[in-house]
Amino acid sequence: MATGAYRFTKQERLCSSKLTDRLFSQGNRQIAVFPVRLVWLLVDESEQSGVRILISAPKRNFHHAVDRNRIKRQIREFYRTSSVELKEIVARRGKGLVLAFLYNDNRLWDSDKLAPRLQAALGKLQETLLE
Repeated sequence: MATGAYRFTKQERLCSSKLTDRLFSQGNRQIAVFPVRLVWLLVDESEQSGVRILISAPKRNFHHAVDRNRIKRQIREFYRTSSVELKEIVARRGKGLVLAFLYNDNRLWDSDKLAPRLQAALGKLQETLLE
């Protein structure tokens, strides 16, 4: 494993409002494994290389920022530790991937119970990208 493989850098965060709008308008590909839904869009490598992610926890369900931040931290940590294979798949395809993790439940989950659900969703995404 290369050093720095388990990093989550600024370049991996989805900050572009144009790409975000395009993700939710054209990226109708969705993978749902309760309590998370993934919305993703493959883009040309000329627009963006690698994987960029966005993590969302609704204010409607979690009125306290500490709860929303906890959810985002859990998802970010999961992604950081298990995204190496996804990054390799995207690099092999010669495309860029824009990915949104949307949290759908109205209660907090423990990290050990949330991780298998996130792994299942990420596994489905990887299978779809390999086809």
